[in-house]
Amino acid sequence: MDNWIGKRIQTVSLRRLVVWTVLLIGGVLLATSDHRYVANFVGGPYKLSRTDLDSIRDVSLTPRYYARVSADTVLDTGLRQYTVHTQNGVETGREESGAYNALVLGNRYLVVRTGGGESRLAEGKLVPWSGELEAQLFDTKEMQAARNRFYPFYLDTQSFRQPGYIVLGVAIVFLLLFVWQALPAWRAWRNPDGHPVAQRIAKWGDPIGVAAEAEHEYANALIRGKGGWRLGNKFLARTSFFSFNLYRMQDVLWAHKKITKHSVNFIPTGKSYEAIVYCYGGAATIGGNEKKVNEILNFVQQRAPWAIHGYSAELAALFNKNRASFVNSVEQRRQEWAAKSAS
Repeated sequence: MDNWIGKRIQTVSLRRLVVWTVLLIGGVLLATSDHRYVANFVGGPYKLSRTDLDSIRDVSLTPRYYARVSADTVLDTGLRQYTVHTQNGVETGREESGAYNALVLGNRYLVVRTGGGESRLAEGKLVPWSGELEAQLFDTKEMQAARNRFYPFYLDTQSFRQPGYIVLGVAIVFLLLFVWQALPAWRAWRNPDGHPVAQRIAKWGDPIGVAAEAEHEYANALIRGKGGWRLGNKFLARTSFFSFNLYRMQDVLWAHKKITKHSVNFIPTGKSYEAIVYCYGGAATIGGNEKKVNEILNFVQQRAPWAIHGYSAELAALFNKNRASFVNSVEQRRQEWAAKSAS
């Protein structure tokens, strides 16, 4: 389809393909930017002995920090972590959410943050001491004297892989969106004749003539609406950065105004208006202020007087639940209007 319609389809499809591909590449680079975490997520937890722990100089740089450590003895440091519940700034209760134990490895100690209970086997992430935690643990002369026997990092047993699973979940959702959006765009760019708009227009006959008329009306539109919509005597056309659509005035079935009320905390903040124009093959939703929407609907009514104009719950129910009956009634109105015009 080497005409205005085909070129518009290819242009918007290429834009969508490029944007989604860039987002995919950016997402992959972002998700894998922390190479150390990825390596530990895939290869860990690593069984670390005392020798392995002794060799760590900087825990924030060590390659293997998702660890599983086994000790001979476990000591309770007496240090606890609490979750405090408040209401209007007043404490209403608290509950223990974590405890700090010490794994004994020979004459060295590895502090472990757990969710409760004592175990000689611990698994989690090696992290540096925080100033607050260090101050609370070594708050006596006895503990300060034994400070050099403690590793300068501790083991946090909170789920190491949970953030990775969340990223994987987001990645799967994004990949599905990519397939949903990018693959059809790629197909339409390669073969614009397969695009739904092109297939709809093919039924109208003489695609070259239709494209020429549509391009002329779009360039010399009689009414312009939001979202790239332009209206002429024969066509409703929309071309925006990511989309292209085209309907004929003679295919209009139903047109009505949609008013949406907006509020914040039940306080009205205004209204938005849209002209909804249903045609064979789809619908045009054209936003604007109330005056512009009324102008668009009056314009459509003048060029498609046989269609149903205005909204009611009964019309909506008929259109949604018995589309064939709705269309038959419009076609009957079209025939009556044509017979009246001919007489």
